[in-house]
Amino acid sequence: MSPKNNLFSLKEAQDQVSSFVAAYKPSKSIERIEIKIDPVDMLSWLSLQKDEVKIYGSNQSDTVSIAGIGQAVCVTGRRLGSFREVFKQLRHSLSPKYPYLQWYGGFCFDQRHSDEDWEEFGAYRFVIPRFELAAQSGKMIFCCNLVGRENTKSILRKLNGIVIPCVSTGGRGRGIPSERRLLRARWGNPRTGPDDMKRIDQPDQELWKKDVNYILEDKAVEKVVLARKTSLNFKQAPDPWTMLKQLKAVTPNSYHFAFQFKKTVFLGASPERLYRRYQRSIESEALAGTMPESTRPESLQNSDKNKYEHALVVNAIDDSFKEFCTVFNRDKTPGILTLANGHHLITKFQGQLKDGVNDEDILQFLHPTPALGGTPRHQAMDMIRKLEGFSRGWYGAPIGYVGLDWAEFVVGIRSGLVRGKRLSVFAGAGIVQGSQPQSEWDEVENKISNFIKIIR
Repeated sequence: MSPKNNLFSLKEAQDQVSSFVAAYKPSKSIERIEIKIDPVDMLSWLSLQKDEVKIYGSNQSDTVSIAGIGQAVCVTGRRLGSFREVFKQLRHSLSPKYPYLQWYGGFCFDQRHSDEDWEEFGAYRFVIPRFELAAQSGKMIFCCNLVGRENTKSILRKLNGIVIPCVSTGGRGRGIPSERRLLRARWGNPRTGPDDMKRIDQPDQELWKKDVNYILEDKAVEKVVLARKTSLNFKQAPDPWTMLKQLKAVTPNSYHFAFQFKKTVFLGASPERLYRRYQRSIESEALAGTMPESTRPESLQNSDKNKYEHALVVNAIDDSFKEFCTVFNRDKTPGILTLANGHHLITKFQGQLKDGVNDEDILQFLHPTPALGGTPRHQAMDMIRKLEGFSRGWYGAPIGYVGLDWAEFVVGIRSGLVRGKRLSVFAGAGIVQGSQPQSEWDEVENKISNFIKIIR
């Protein structure tokens, strides 16, 4: 029986899903049940679950978010033959019958993803979660997705194994255990002090300086985005979901995300949207040119080096929009996006897609923009492969969701990979004429500072 406000508790919703699963009959298409519930804290919910597949995503304003566990369907591969083949598989499972059904996942930055840290991610991986929480503007639903000849007994066991976050009554020693106490019981102390970790930078500062100078001496490239991998080794495994909750607190106005496959978690707070498509409308943005928070924002607009770096990205996106749009417009002059640890130049694009242009075509044109790779694209990518001694995996790559008639991908930057007792944080800087090795090192240091802040 539904409560007076027509919302169910999560426990009541799980009971309804149990009835749905028990009555399920094999189907070639995906069957889905959605139940309106009283909101729960998604990250706490995820932290308490035992599933090897967990997914989280929220938009810049934190008004839309999803959390998923398990997988009803998965599309993945060790090599990316073409974007077209991947999207063909994704579209096959979408139907007007369930307009809120979406795939969640992403692609590798390039084909160099053989690093064992990224083994479970592959060249691409998209999943439709088995169980899902979805929220928009304070309203939330609990969902279950089924497809094919499912083992309903196994699904019911997993459903019954879902742990529901509890809220303390506030009385000392009375009531239900609080969320904090539950987290501590499962993970121990979720915060790990600086004395407990060992840091390794790849490349180190001396090699970074040599790499930057090598790029500046090569006149065949205008810009190369050189990345750094900073690994922090702890005495005990950190909880990525507590880490993401803390990261959200210090990085407002960002896209927050996390993908766990088996025991590896990729998470971050990206400020950059690659593109958003709704039917035939598309939005994108150029985000390049950076100064630390301590500087005045106007300094960014007066910096020839940053304006040049930004213009390279604007021109590349402009060329792409000319190829796949019938009409488009962009900001006449760059604006300033101020985030927790710095200022960035930003130029926004809007357009209408040509007939026959789909997500695979858009990604083919846009990824990687000069904000993540460089320009000319092929020469810059060759330089990255030559100099960077690690696999970027999904760092800097398109990650997001695909629905019936829409898709949105952000760039997987300001991100880290949690694997066992190690957190690897990734960040990069655009190297152009006028770049100084020490300044670029400091820029990367500033970009990873949010991770360092929450750890300390």
